Amino acid sequence: MRTSVMSAVIFIPENLIYMSVAKTQLTLRLSPQEIYRLDNFLFAKAETERVLAAFCKLDNLDFLYLYGETGTGKTHLLIACAEAVQRQGFRVIYLSLAELKQTSQPAVLQSLEQADLLCLDDLEAVAGEAEWEEALFHCFNRLHDAKGKLLVATTHNPANIELNLPDLRSRLATGLVYQLTSMNDEQKQQALILQSQSRGLSMTEDVAQYLLRHYGRDMPALMIVLQKLDKASLQAKRRLTIPFIRQVLTDG
Repeated sequence: MRTSVMSAVIFIPENLIYMSVAKTQLTLRLSPQEIYRLDNFLFAKAETERVLAAFCKLDNLDFLYLYGETGTGKTHLLIACAEAVQRQGFRVIYLSLAELKQTSQPAVLQSLEQADLLCLDDLEAVAGEAEWEEALFHCFNRLHDAKGKLLVATTHNPANIELNLPDLRSRLATGLVYQLTSMNDEQKQQALILQSQSRGLSMTEDVAQYLLRHYGRDMPALMIVLQKLDKASLQAKRRLTIPFIRQVLTDG
Protein backbone atom coordinates (compact mmCIF):
# COMPACT_ATOMS: atom_id res chain seq x y z
CA MET A 1 0.00 0.00 0.00
CA ARG A 2 2.40 2.57 -1.19
CA THR A 3 1.05 6.06 -0.61
CA SER A 4 4.09 8.01 -1.73
CA VAL A 5 7.72 7.58 -2.58
CA MET A 6 10.02 7.82 0.40
CA SER A 7 13.59 8.93 -0.10
CA ALA A 8 16.54 7.40 1.65
CA VAL A 9 16.46 8.02 5.35
CA ILE A 10 18.41 7.04 8.41
CA PHE A 11 16.65 6.43 11.70
CA ILE A 12 18.71 6.64 14.88
CA PRO A 13 17.74 6.21 18.52
CA GLU A 14 15.70 9.07 20.02
CA ASN A 15 15.99 11.31 16.97
CA LEU A 16 15.34 11.30 13.24
CA ILE A 17 18.12 13.18 11.46
CA TYR A 18 19.32 13.91 7.98
CA MET A 19 22.52 12.13 7.07
CA SER A 20 25.08 12.85 4.39
CA VAL A 21 26.54 9.76 2.74
CA ALA A 22 29.07 10.18 -0.07
CA LYS A 23 28.01 13.82 -0.43
CA THR A 24 24.38 12.83 -0.97
CA GLN A 25 21.82 14.09 1.51
CA LEU A 26 19.39 11.46 2.63
CA THR A 27 16.00 12.97 3.37
CA LEU A 28 12.60 11.93 4.64
CA ARG A 29 9.33 12.92 3.01
CA LEU A 30 6.33 11.67 4.98
CA SER A 31 3.18 13.59 5.73
CA PRO A 32 1.28 13.13 9.02
CA GLN A 33 -1.40 11.23 7.11
CA GLU A 34 1.03 8.47 6.12
CA ILE A 35 0.92 5.76 8.76
CA TYR A 36 3.09 2.71 8.25
CA ARG A 37 2.80 0.05 10.93
CA LEU A 38 2.72 -3.72 10.99
CA ASP A 39 -0.59 -3.70 12.85
CA ASN A 40 -2.39 -1.69 10.16
CA PHE A 41 -1.22 -3.85 7.27
CA LEU A 42 -3.57 -6.54 5.99
CA PHE A 43 -1.47 -9.70 5.71
CA ALA A 44 -2.68 -12.36 3.30
CA LYS A 45 -0.66 -14.96 5.17
CA ALA A 46 -0.29 -15.10 8.95
CA GLU A 47 3.17 -16.64 8.55
CA THR A 48 4.49 -13.49 6.85
CA GLU A 49 3.21 -11.37 9.73
CA ARG A 50 4.81 -13.66 12.32
CA VAL A 51 8.16 -13.70 10.52
CA LEU A 52 8.31 -9.92 10.15
CA ALA A 53 7.39 -9.43 13.80
CA ALA A 54 10.17 -11.84 14.80
CA PHE A 55 12.63 -10.22 12.40
CA CYS A 56 12.03 -6.80 13.98
CA LYS A 57 13.47 -8.11 17.25
CA LEU A 58 16.84 -8.48 15.44
CA ASP A 59 17.54 -11.71 17.27
CA ASN A 60 17.97 -14.70 14.99
CA LEU A 61 16.94 -13.84 11.42
CA ASP A 62 19.62 -12.03 9.41
CA PHE A 63 18.09 -11.45 5.97
CA LEU A 64 14.52 -11.25 4.68
CA TYR A 65 13.64 -10.86 1.01
CA LEU A 66 10.12 -9.62 0.14
CA TYR A 67 8.79 -9.57 -3.40
CA GLY A 68 5.50 -8.84 -5.09
CA GLU A 69 3.80 -6.77 -7.75
CA THR A 70 3.43 -3.01 -7.46
CA GLY A 71 0.78 -2.13 -4.88
CA THR A 72 1.21 -5.22 -2.68
CA GLY A 73 2.60 -3.22 0.25
CA LYS A 74 6.36 -3.70 0.04
CA THR A 75 7.25 -0.11 0.93
CA HIS A 76 4.67 -0.05 3.73
CA LEU A 77 6.28 -3.09 5.33
CA LEU A 78 9.86 -1.86 4.98
CA ILE A 79 9.05 1.49 6.58
CA ALA A 80 6.93 -0.18 9.27
CA CYS A 81 9.81 -2.52 10.15
CA ALA A 82 12.32 0.34 10.07
CA GLU A 83 10.28 2.39 12.51
CA ALA A 84 9.55 -0.59 14.77
CA VAL A 85 13.25 -1.43 15.03
CA GLN A 86 14.25 2.22 15.51
CA ARG A 87 11.85 2.54 18.43
CA GLN A 88 13.85 -0.19 20.18
CA GLY A 89 16.95 1.98 20.06
CA PHE A 90 18.67 0.40 17.04
CA ARG A 91 20.26 2.21 14.12
CA VAL A 92 18.20 1.80 10.95
CA ILE A 93 18.72 2.93 7.37
CA TYR A 94 15.97 2.86 4.74
CA LEU A 95 16.90 3.38 1.08
CA SER A 96 14.74 3.55 -2.02
CA LEU A 97 17.13 2.40 -4.73
CA ALA A 98 14.80 3.78 -7.42
CA GLU A 99 15.20 7.28 -6.02
CA LEU A 100 18.84 6.83 -5.10
CA LYS A 101 19.76 5.82 -8.65
CA GLN A 102 18.29 9.09 -9.97
CA THR A 103 20.24 11.34 -7.61
CA SER A 104 23.40 9.50 -6.59
CA GLN A 105 26.31 7.31 -7.60
CA PRO A 106 26.91 3.71 -6.40
CA ALA A 107 29.46 5.02 -3.90
CA VAL A 108 26.50 6.17 -1.77
CA LEU A 109 26.21 2.55 -0.60
CA GLN A 110 29.53 2.71 1.20
CA SER A 111 29.63 2.82 5.00
CA LEU A 112 26.06 1.59 5.44
CA GLU A 113 27.28 -1.31 7.57
CA GLN A 114 27.02 1.05 10.55
CA ALA A 115 23.31 0.23 10.62
CA ASP A 116 21.84 -2.51 12.78
CA LEU A 117 19.18 -2.88 10.08
CA LEU A 118 19.41 -1.89 6.42
CA CYS A 119 16.12 -1.74 4.48
CA LEU A 120 16.53 -1.64 0.70
CA ASP A 121 13.46 -0.91 -1.40
CA ASP A 122 13.01 -1.14 -5.21
CA LEU A 123 15.93 -3.51 -5.79
CA GLU A 124 14.80 -4.03 -9.39
CA ALA A 125 15.70 -0.40 -10.16
CA VAL A 126 19.42 -1.21 -10.25
CA ALA A 127 19.22 -4.65 -11.85
CA GLY A 128 21.44 -4.79 -14.91
CA GLU A 129 23.52 -1.79 -13.78
CA ALA A 130 27.02 -3.21 -13.36
CA GLU A 131 28.40 -0.55 -10.99
CA TRP A 132 25.31 -0.59 -8.79
CA GLU A 133 25.23 -4.38 -8.65
CA GLU A 134 28.87 -4.54 -7.58
CA ALA A 135 28.35 -1.80 -5.00
CA LEU A 136 25.36 -3.69 -3.59
CA PHE A 137 27.29 -6.93 -3.39
CA HIS A 138 30.09 -5.32 -1.40
CA CYS A 139 27.55 -3.46 0.75
CA PHE A 140 25.84 -6.74 1.63
CA ASN A 141 29.16 -8.35 2.49
CA ARG A 142 30.22 -5.49 4.75
CA LEU A 143 26.85 -5.53 6.49
CA HIS A 144 27.09 -9.30 7.00
CA ASP A 145 30.59 -9.00 8.45
CA ALA A 146 29.37 -6.26 10.82
CA LYS A 147 26.50 -8.53 12.01
CA GLY A 148 23.88 -6.16 10.60
CA LYS A 149 20.44 -7.29 9.43
CA LEU A 150 19.08 -6.85 5.89
CA LEU A 151 15.52 -6.40 4.62
CA VAL A 152 15.06 -6.20 0.84
CA ALA A 153 11.95 -5.57 -1.27
CA THR A 154 11.55 -5.92 -5.02
CA THR A 155 9.12 -7.00 -7.72
CA HIS A 156 10.85 -10.29 -8.56
CA ASN A 157 11.89 -13.36 -6.64
CA PRO A 158 15.65 -14.06 -6.39
CA ALA A 159 15.54 -16.62 -9.21
CA ASN A 160 13.92 -14.26 -11.73
CA ILE A 161 15.36 -10.83 -11.01
CA GLU A 162 17.54 -9.76 -13.94
CA LEU A 163 20.91 -9.39 -12.23
CA ASN A 164 24.13 -9.78 -14.21
CA LEU A 165 26.47 -10.29 -11.27
CA PRO A 166 26.41 -13.99 -10.25
CA ASP A 167 27.87 -13.25 -6.82
CA LEU A 168 25.06 -10.79 -6.06
CA ARG A 169 22.45 -13.28 -7.22
CA SER A 170 23.99 -15.91 -4.94
CA ARG A 171 24.03 -13.49 -2.01
CA LEU A 172 20.33 -12.67 -2.48
CA ALA A 173 19.50 -16.39 -2.55
CA THR A 174 20.66 -16.67 1.07
CA GLY A 175 17.70 -14.64 2.31
CA LEU A 176 14.44 -15.98 3.68
CA VAL A 177 12.00 -15.28 0.84
CA TYR A 178 8.35 -14.26 1.16
CA GLN A 179 5.95 -13.28 -1.59
CA LEU A 180 3.35 -10.54 -1.12
CA THR A 181 0.25 -11.23 -3.20
CA SER A 182 -2.27 -8.84 -4.70
CA MET A 183 -5.53 -8.48 -2.78
CA ASN A 184 -9.01 -9.29 -4.00
CA ASP A 185 -11.83 -6.75 -3.59
CA GLU A 186 -12.91 -8.08 -0.21
CA GLN A 187 -9.37 -7.82 1.12
CA LYS A 188 -9.03 -4.31 -0.26
CA GLN A 189 -12.18 -3.33 1.63
CA GLN A 190 -10.73 -4.79 4.82
CA ALA A 191 -7.45 -2.93 4.18
CA LEU A 192 -9.29 0.38 3.75
CA ILE A 193 -11.20 -0.16 6.99
CA LEU A 194 -8.00 -1.13 8.83
CA GLN A 195 -6.14 1.90 7.51
CA SER A 196 -9.05 4.15 8.51
CA GLN A 197 -9.05 2.78 12.04
CA SER A 198 -5.33 3.52 12.39
CA ARG A 199 -6.17 7.15 11.64
CA GLY A 200 -8.94 7.27 14.19
CA LEU A 201 -11.64 7.11 11.52
CA SER A 202 -14.63 4.81 11.35
CA MET A 203 -15.33 3.35 7.90
CA THR A 204 -18.25 1.04 7.22
CA GLU A 205 -18.19 -1.74 4.64
CA ASP A 206 -20.64 0.26 2.49
CA VAL A 207 -18.23 3.19 2.40
CA ALA A 208 -15.27 0.94 1.56
CA GLN A 209 -17.25 -0.66 -1.24
CA TYR A 210 -18.23 2.78 -2.54
CA LEU A 211 -14.58 3.85 -2.72
CA LEU A 212 -13.65 0.70 -4.63
CA ARG A 213 -16.51 1.13 -7.10
CA HIS A 214 -15.97 4.81 -7.81
CA TYR A 215 -12.26 5.47 -7.24
CA GLY A 216 -10.56 2.41 -8.63
CA ARG A 217 -9.02 -0.72 -7.19
CA ASP A 218 -5.39 0.38 -7.18
CA MET A 219 -4.34 0.34 -3.53
CA PRO A 220 -1.67 3.07 -3.72
CA ALA A 221 -4.24 5.37 -5.36
CA LEU A 222 -6.87 4.45 -2.76
CA MET A 223 -4.43 5.27 0.04
CA ILE A 224 -4.00 8.74 -1.45
CA VAL A 225 -7.79 9.14 -1.49
CA LEU A 226 -7.93 8.01 2.14
CA GLN A 227 -5.30 10.58 3.12
CA LYS A 228 -7.42 13.31 1.55
CA LEU A 229 -10.54 12.08 3.34
CA ASP A 230 -8.63 11.88 6.63
CA LYS A 231 -7.62 15.53 6.36
CA ALA A 232 -11.09 16.67 5.27
CA SER A 233 -12.81 14.69 8.05
CA LEU A 234 -10.53 16.23 10.66
CA GLN A 235 -11.10 19.76 9.39
CA ALA A 236 -14.87 19.41 9.01
CA LYS A 237 -15.29 17.17 12.05
CA ARG A 238 -17.43 14.86 9.92
CA ARG A 239 -17.74 11.10 9.76
CA LEU A 240 -16.87 9.20 6.59
CA THR A 241 -20.28 8.94 5.00
CA ILE A 242 -20.90 8.47 1.29
CA PRO A 243 -22.43 11.98 0.86
CA PHE A 244 -19.46 13.55 2.68
CA ILE A 245 -16.96 11.55 0.57
CA ARG A 246 -18.76 12.53 -2.62
CA GLN A 247 -18.64 16.18 -1.57
CA VAL A 248 -14.95 16.13 -0.66
CA LEU A 249 -13.74 14.27 -3.73
CA THR A 250 -15.99 16.14 -6.15
CA ASP A 251 -14.99 19.56 -4.80
CA GLY A 252 -11.34 18.55 -4.80
